[in-house]
Amino acid sequence: MRPTFYKGSKAAIIVFSQINEDSFRHVTNWHDDIKKYCGDIPIVLFGNKIDLVDDKSLNNENIQKLIKERSFLGYYLTSAKTGVGVFKAFQAIIKELYNKYK
Repeated sequence: MRPTFYKGSKAAIIVFSQINEDSFRHVTNWHDDIKKYCGDIPIVLFGNKIDLVDDKSLNNENIQKLIKERSFLGYYLTSAKTGVGVFKAFQAIIKELYNKYK
C-alpha cells in the first residue's frame, strides 16, 4: 500500500508529539520511508502539541541534530489544537514548491 499512498508526492510533513518520546523515535523510520518511495522531496518536521508543554522542557538538542543529519526543509513547533506554527510551516512548504516548479 505504501507506494500507492506516496505516489506523486511533491513534499511531506512528519509530525511527532512533543509529549510522547516514542513518537519522536519514529521520525527516522518515517523519513526513511518517504525517501525510499518519493526520492528527494522537501520534508518538514512538526513538533506538535506545543500547547501542552513548557518551552523550557523541550529538548531541542536531539531535534536540531536530527534536522541537520536528515536535511529537513524546516522544523516547526505546532499545535493542531490552537493552530500555532501551522500556517508558517505550510508557507515554507508552499514557497519551496513554488520555487521548484515555477
